[in-house]
Amino acid sequence: MTVRIEITLSSTLIEKVESLARELEMSRNELLSIAVQEFIERRETRRMMEALNEVHGDPPDEEELAILRQMLELHRKTLRDDPW
Repeated sequence: MTVRIEITLSSTLIEKVESLARELEMSRNELLSIAVQEFIERRETRRMMEALNEVHGDPPDEEELAILRQMLELHRKTLRDDPW
C-alpha cells in the first residue's frame, strides 16, 4: 500500500533530487522513498549498535589487556619469523 504525502523541500535540495533522479533514471518519488528507507535502516542499525555497545562496550580489564598484549607479541613474532 502506498500513501500520498506532501512535503516541502528547499529549492537547492529539490534541484539535487531532480538531478540525481534523472542520473539514476528513476522518479523523484522512487529516489525519495529509497532515501527515506536507507535513512531509517541506518538509524535502526545505529540504535542497535548503541544498545550492543552499552551492554558490551565496557573497556577491557587488566586480564583482557594482558591477553591482548600476548596476542600482539605472538602476532609480531609470527610475522618476524615468516620469510614471506
